[in-house]
Amino acid sequence: MFARLALTILCAGLAASVGRAQGAPLVLDSISAGADHACGLTAQHVAWCWGNNADGQLGNTAVTAPCAEGGDACSAKPVRVATSIPFASISAGHGYTCALSTSGVAYCWGSNTFGQLGIGSQAPSVRPTKVGIEGVAFQSISAGDSHACAVTTAGAAYCWGSNAGGKLGTGAPGGGHTVPVAVGGHLAFRSISAGYFHTCALTRDGRVYCWGRNELGEVGNAPRGASATPVRVAGAEDFRLVHSAEQFDYTCGVDGSGAAVCWGGDCFAQLGVDSLLEQCGTPPMPCSTKPVAVHAAGPFRTVTGSFSHSCALGADGALVCWGDNNAGQLGNGSAGNRSTTPVAVAGAPSLRAVSAGHEFTCAIDAQGAAQCWGLNTRGQLGSGDTRPRTVPTPVVQP
Repeated sequence: MFARLALTILCAGLAASVGRAQGAPLVLDSISAGADHACGLTAQHVAWCWGNNADGQLGNTAVTAPCAEGGDACSAKPVRVATSIPFASISAGHGYTCALSTSGVAYCWGSNTFGQLGIGSQAPSVRPTKVGIEGVAFQSISAGDSHACAVTTAGAAYCWGSNAGGKLGTGAPGGGHTVPVAVGGHLAFRSISAGYFHTCALTRDGRVYCWGRNELGEVGNAPRGASATPVRVAGAEDFRLVHSAEQFDYTCGVDGSGAAVCWGGDCFAQLGVDSLLEQCGTPPMPCSTKPVAVHAAGPFRTVTGSFSHSCALGADGALVCWGDNNAGQLGNGSAGNRSTTPVAVAGAPSLRAVSAGHEFTCAIDAQGAAQCWGLNTRGQLGSGDTRPRTVPTPVVQP
């Protein structure tokens, strides 16, 4: 998303329906929700995507028809990414997708306006294209709004695409790179998360570092001010996971005790606290420049967020979400009312993975069945239609 969404869209209404898709659900090992498309991997390392394909982000040229009258090319059912490459992980961004092969090679496809595919040009690609770097094997990859990042098996971080606010971490803000560039600081990372105008990464010893624009405190180290190199997040010790929201200026993580914490912009109550924090940005909006505990009992094993809502998955497989519920993305059977504190997702069985997209959410249950809920204008729920849902709905078999 662009800045106009993050700073000017404060509230919108959308009627959502409760209903179940027909047919057997798609069984996946992992899932990732982007701006208006989602992707997942099977146990056989096969990639499937669904939703908007206006920029080729589904990786399948056969998807040319719109899901709804007058809309972009999209698929309301999963389509197989057109490649024989076996993938180990996948990340859906804003109009593009990146994935790692089982041998640690990075591939991206879709929109490339900012060089976010990392292929040495700004030409789009409708099929998986190798990212332009040799001699490294990656273990973690993340597709953000207009930049992507990955961590090698040696712990080195690389980013590519737009460098607005210094979010590539090279030490020099502005511009961009169409091939991967090394993140400064000589730190050893184990995972990375590319966000909106910032990036965060987790070191091997559990410390969190962030860099990029810091207008709403998303770098997590007051005072506010952009940083083009990694800055250690205040108080973020012994973390298990960190996730930068792909389409808004905030970050969440899970600490060593299993508690979920968030920091950055709180325009939509996506930090999960029920009291006014600080005021940041122009125009001023609620924020926190340091990690604050989400008001929910853990322990949690993962947390995710995108634009206006966040979700956390408990160690017991129970899922809670909070923030804006304009399209039913909280999954509690209603739409329209935001929640400053976490609410239980209605009817969700024990889950093992969750990913928040732009006003929709996707998850995988204990048996591997994929399900999504929330906004569905581009078929991003994979339900076979474009009706929004307020409760988990199976992603149908292709």
